[in-house]
Amino acid sequence: MNFKNLVAIVVLFLLNGWSSMAQSKLDSITKEANGGNVEMMLFLADVYLNGAGIKKDEAEALKWYTKAAEKNNAEAECNIGYIYQKGLGVTRDNFEAIKWFRKSADKGYARCQCNMGEMYELGTGTQQDYVEALKWYKKSTETNYDYGFLNVGRMYEEGKGVEKDYAVALKNFKLASEMRNGISQGKLAFMYEHGEGVPIDTIEAMKWYKLSAENGEALSANNLGRIYYHGYGGFSPDYKEAIKWFKKGGKLGSPLSFYILGQIYESGVGDIEKDEHEATHFYVHAADEGHVNSQYRAGLMYEQGRGVKQAYDQAIKYYTKAAEKGHPNATGRLGMLLYEGKGVDVDKKKGAEYIRKGAAGGNEDCKKYIEVHKL
Repeated sequence: MNFKNLVAIVVLFLLNGWSSMAQSKLDSITKEANGGNVEMMLFLADVYLNGAGIKKDEAEALKWYTKAAEKNNAEAECNIGYIYQKGLGVTRDNFEAIKWFRKSADKGYARCQCNMGEMYELGTGTQQDYVEALKWYKKSTETNYDYGFLNVGRMYEEGKGVEKDYAVALKNFKLASEMRNGISQGKLAFMYEHGEGVPIDTIEAMKWYKLSAENGEALSANNLGRIYYHGYGGFSPDYKEAIKWFKKGGKLGSPLSFYILGQIYESGVGDIEKDEHEATHFYVHAADEGHVNSQYRAGLMYEQGRGVKQAYDQAIKYYTKAAEKGHPNATGRLGMLLYEGKGVDVDKKKGAEYIRKGAAGGNEDCKKYIEVHKL
């Protein structure tokens, strides 16, 4: 049985809980790894690092990567660098990380050449040096590494280590985009939308945003939603299509998408009817993911009983989250609930403190409240 098939069987067993059969296969792989099989060493390290059906064991992962690295395996060296960079089971150490990245990169391993570029670009583990960063990014493109082209394009787009050159950026984004790199597809779309290095072409931009979104990029889904919401190239807005893409953006992990959906349903627009229940649903989604404006809106919806049953405890919960991030309106509303004892014991001292903070942040309701209650 070849290695790839064996891996597939083991992972399948592990993920489906067939522990006795999986253990037998795992024991077989461990035996081969101990016998010097580098592929099996890498597989064991990956399984332990990612917890593929078994408990994560980062120390065990590092052990197997180290054994593979002792046989000059570039992939193992790169992964050891990653472990130190992220502090996975070890103390985070960027100097140790770049040492391992360099070993791997010098062997021509493209992913680690990109990692070297990132370390120089950000100045982690070494002195910041855009020229050196660009050099390493370019090296990674010699083996047609999509993220290498992405990063070279970005350096030219931003003018880091080189004169800003949209034409060169566009060329590199196109190369990575043709390899289905979702980030590059989104970059390419942005350049077409805004006319950077090419004439403005919204249709072409939308084509690339769609491909990018389909490859998992939430920002591209948001940008499509925005274009459909506002209309483009003489076409009228298409709110239903906008909602479709904002929902996709939310599912891909963007709380901003859920916030925008909340705004749409709270007010209603075009052929989309006002639906405060749906609005609250999306605000809560975004609020639970840490979006501060959504935390305020969720608090307001619960306080006023809009789209949901009035619940002061939920209002306080979300106002508190937003207030901790300095949102003046949430701070003020929280203060009023505390001052009046709604959903909580009366606390005029703390309530007044929050109300004053809200007023200092520009909240007009707080300023009026202070005048009325002589705070």
